[in-house]
Amino acid sequence: MQWTKEMELGHERIDAEHRIFLRLVNEFSDRIDGGASLDALLRTLREIRQYAAFHFASEENVMEEMGYPDIDAHRHRHEALLAAVDEKIGLLPAHAAAPKELLGFLVDWFAQHTSQEDHKLVAHINAVGWSNINIINPFY
Repeated sequence: MQWTKEMELGHERIDAEHRIFLRLVNEFSDRIDGGASLDALLRTLREIRQYAAFHFASEENVMEEMGYPDIDAHRHRHEALLAAVDEKIGLLPAHAAAPKELLGFLVDWFAQHTSQEDHKLVAHINAVGWSNINIINPFY
């Protein structure tokens, strides 16, 4: 799955974090296609899971700061995704969950969540006048 302009929400920080998440999902896809070992797939999945947890905390901080009215429901969706990923990671070693199935789950979730839930968040941010200058660059 390639990043497209249609995926952009218009909030620089959130868009930048979504691009990183998508790169990690694509790396997982490449490892599957390349016949990577189960151990390599699990390491990549754990990285995706850890990055998702970071991104969700980051996004929730923005929600708190902006007084986002749907924060509890949005946070619940984040928690549900992390729980589902944890469950699927646990099933992978026993081959109860195929890597391609897990990849499809991640891609579908990313597309659905960003196109629906995150668009609502950014609309709220824009309505209250949030500036994109509050971006933390981890490379400085």
